[in-house]
Amino acid sequence: MPNFERVKRLSNILFGASGVLVFLIILNLPRFNFEEKFISTSFIILIFCLILAISLRFVAKDAKEYVDRVTKLNK
Repeated sequence: MPNFERVKRLSNILFGASGVLVFLIILNLPRFNFEEKFISTSFIILIFCLILAISLRFVAKDAKEYVDRVTKLNK
């Protein structure tokens, strides 16, 4: 199922992007104490990436289970 592998790969990329954003926020927090725009924008993107990655993972899992069930019934 190549489509589900693409979704899983995209999910892994989004998890990686979330990790990079956490790393950037932690490194730049002392430098940007009074510039909250950078931190708040990064935090919003971080939350969005995490939610999207988790939901893609569940969608791929549910779709694969559904296809497996339909394939099993047709045999």
